[in-house]
Amino acid sequence: MAKRYVGVSFRCSRRIYCFEVGALHLKVNDEVVVETDRGVNMGQVVVPSEIAVLPDGVPVESVKRVLRKARDDDFEKLKDNSRRELDAAKICHEKIESFKLKMKLVRAEFMHDGNRVIFYFTAENRVDFRELVKDLAHTLHVRVEMRQIGIRDAAGMLGGVGICGRELCCASFLSTFDPVTVKMAKEQNLALNPMKISGICGRLMCCLGYEYENYRRSAGDRKNGGRRRGGKGSGSGAENRRAQDSKNNNAGKDAAAKAGASPKENSGPGKNEAKGDNNQPLKSPTENPTGQSDSPAQNSEAKNSQQQDSRPKDSGAKKPNSAKSGQKKSGNRGSRSRKGSRGNNNRGKRKS
Repeated sequence: MAKRYVGVSFRCSRRIYCFEVGALHLKVNDEVVVETDRGVNMGQVVVPSEIAVLPDGVPVESVKRVLRKARDDDFEKLKDNSRRELDAAKICHEKIESFKLKMKLVRAEFMHDGNRVIFYFTAENRVDFRELVKDLAHTLHVRVEMRQIGIRDAAGMLGGVGICGRELCCASFLSTFDPVTVKMAKEQNLALNPMKISGICGRLMCCLGYEYENYRRSAGDRKNGGRRRGGKGSGSGAENRRAQDSKNNNAGKDAAAKAGASPKENSGPGKNEAKGDNNQPLKSPTENPTGQSDSPAQNSEAKNSQQQDSRPKDSGAKKPNSAKSGQKKSGNRGSRSRKGSRGNNNRGKRKS
């Protein structure tokens, strides 16, 4: 006969563990008493035997059994353990302060048989709690176990309400925590505001990864030419791109044709054009506004003569500047000579 299994989760964790059910007929949400590595504990069935399978890589011999369905005395024992957990957590918190340990206590959990207590805590670094364990074992008279957990696990144990108004995912249905990065928020065009994309645990919200794959696929479709739409008469993405390219080319040709029109139609009067009436008779192409002919020999001679005429004018214009500079220099010399004569006269008076 094939073995039957069920998935069971415990109070302080949403992780699902596989147990052999045997001949018991269990349903979802049934409370059961199971055997674990740390002792007897009480859990809840979350995966029925009809769909539960043994995970890959888990040996059959290591799977524990479901002892029985929870009875009334089991529920009474559970209430008693809950009261003891509050007292133990209070004592542990006082001990942590007395030892001045850098750790934060999350909660305490008593096993179902009451012979072991587990303290869950968070800390940024490794903590040496050996003296704390000895003191707690001496005070509570049970076996004490300290277990360090992550900030996400702590939020799942404590519970709460997210910014969406619903119960925290880690406290309601999440059994494992997948990595969440800022890239997921960027891909979904979300504002990179830490107050908007962070949960109550201070880490990025787990829900950022729920729709990340859909956004990533849609971004890949846009890079590859958009989504393909089926149906009759609808072209593929390549055909649509070719049609768009041809349309862009036609628009470019029209713009080039408009830009290649005659400049006289769009431009105003030039430097050498008359500002008078536009109805003046047109001149022959061989005539210039200066009345000179367009032959290259005559033009070169005219240019040379203009350059020769301009040279003496430039030199004559520069002479007054040179004269002024000479006057300034002579004036400076005169002032120096005057000062020198005055100085000599003063020396003569002092000697006399």
